[in-house]
Amino acid sequence: MRRIVALAFAVAIVSSACSGTGQAGSGPTADSLSAPAVTGSPGADESVGETGGQVVGAAEASRAAAEANQGREFGGEEFGLSSKELVDRSEAVESSIGECMAAAGFEYLPVEFSTIRSAMTSDKSAPGLSNREFIEQYGFGITTQFDKPIVQLSLGEQNQRVIDGLGEADQVAYLRTLFGQHTDATYAFGLETEDFSRVGGCTKTAIEEYFTAAEMSASYFNPGDALIETDPRAQQAIADWADCMADGGIDRYLHPDDVEADFQRRLDALAGDEIPEELTGSDIEALQDEERRVAAVFTRCEDDVLDPVMNRVEAEFYGS
Repeated sequence: MRRIVALAFAVAIVSSACSGTGQAGSGPTADSLSAPAVTGSPGADESVGETGGQVVGAAEASRAAAEANQGREFGGEEFGLSSKELVDRSEAVESSIGECMAAAGFEYLPVEFSTIRSAMTSDKSAPGLSNREFIEQYGFGITTQFDKPIVQLSLGEQNQRVIDGLGEADQVAYLRTLFGQHTDATYAFGLETEDFSRVGGCTKTAIEEYFTAAEMSASYFNPGDALIETDPRAQQAIADWADCMADGGIDRYLHPDDVEADFQRRLDALAGDEIPEELTGSDIEALQDEERRVAAVFTRCEDDVLDPVMNRVEAEFYGS
């Protein structure tokens, strides 16, 4: 659940069109795999905004999702799916990615869900670093870590070997065809963050077959999480988290889900058409320093104030 880069090859934009091939007549269909749409959420362009210097978005999205989904049951996995639904949908997406890449003239072997899950659990990590050391060095890893393990792990060893066997120009074309503009926006990364708004290429084509427009939106909020946040204890914990952040000198955020989305938005705005890892100068350095500082306070407040309460409420909600 959301609560809790780009590859170096991507040095030029290579356009490659491909259309979805669907799964008709073989295995699950898009209709059978799609989760109930979440309605009442703000549009993608309203997902992160500012009011009086504070970032707003997640709280409104949470309220809208809760209102639209009262009385419904959801699984405890990403996007409110059950474990089986998540596996089935992921396998269908990977199969569709393979078909789209083949239509564009590239070899892509569908990645098994076990590999996808391993990639997801690698988020916010780096070899040889403890969690504390990672935060000190990378913060959340958004503006500071462009060689995210989750990116290469989500490709799977076989596809990584395919890429390694290509010339530089073909590597660029392969990655742009697979991921579009943002080559860190893998399926596994979008699944882990519950944010598919940045995906492109064949990855987006495939995801659109099995996820709803609401689930693809930057304003998407996990309906199960939203219903949990209607609990008064959860609401108080979020308010206490915001107070803790303010006590730590960070008064920009009212909801934990707004923090990483804000840094991603600001990085994308700073990079424009440039490749993020090639950014230099005081602006990116200031953003990186801010990310490290915010991440340190965020983690302390999450551990001390938010998680103890939210874990209890979630356990009651899901009956675990």
